[in-house]
Amino acid sequence: MKRIALPAILALSLGFLPACVKDQQKPKPRGGFTPPPTQIEEPQAPQPVDPTTPPEPQAPTTPMPDTPPAPKPQVGQLEYGKPVPGKPGYVTSPYAPAQGYVDVRGFPPGTEVRCPYSGKVFLVP
Repeated sequence: MKRIALPAILALSLGFLPACVKDQQKPKPRGGFTPPPTQIEEPQAPQPVDPTTPPEPQAPTTPMPDTPPAPKPQVGQLEYGKPVPGKPGYVTSPYAPAQGYVDVRGFPPGTEVRCPYSGKVFLVP
């Protein structure tokens, strides 16, 4: 009796095992990012046009006025920054001298630099 009972219990337990398992899903990718499920949109059929309906009026288009960009100042017209005594590589802007120092380290003399305070261009001394 023992020889028949063991295979019978084993067969019955294996028969009930698939009923306990949920539907298997694809394993989720690591890293916490789960891509959204893709939805395929079906193309819509074009709507029939009613010939008796007047077309919608379109907004009039006005061309943008052609304004030339501001002329770039000539090198002779630009002012030079003033070197700060005791601080090599720093200058004061000629356009905002009371605002603070401008770091021009790494720029060779004569290079155009934009003042961070006024936005105007000046030359490195």
